[in-house]
Amino acid sequence: MKKILILVPFFLLFSCTYLDHFDKEIQKFVHHDEVVAEELKASEEFVQGSEDIPLLVGMEKISDEALGFDSASGSIITSSYSTNLEREKIKIFYLKTLPEMGWNITGNAKDSIEFKREKENLEIEFAKEEKLQVVRFFVSSLTK
Repeated sequence: MKKILILVPFFLLFSCTYLDHFDKEIQKFVHHDEVVAEELKASEEFVQGSEDIPLLVGMEKISDEALGFDSASGSIITSSYSTNLEREKIKIFYLKTLPEMGWNITGNAKDSIEFKREKENLEIEFAKEEKLQVVRFFVSSLTK
């Protein structure tokens, strides 16, 4: 019993130290995301074919990679852009910005992020081509 009572203070001290370290690591990550999001600015342009998916300053349209299709059952929009920005910074921007515009995050993988809003789906894919980051937007909606 004495051994247990002797170990309890050490356990409590270790637990508090570990939790404090863990909390500091979380705060660094959150602060990093906020700094990155503030560094990135939305341009006044939107993804081609959409009215409310902002582009980042520095994203250039890849002209031969666009498609728009409307039918009675819905629509599909694909549009591609290139940039010198890092993938993680772009992801942080969209993960922070789009939920403020009503999009719910449904997936977050290394090379893509997915969102849903009412009857619309949005997938943003990332690919490194030469020295540029290519960002492809796929928006689909159902009218029925």
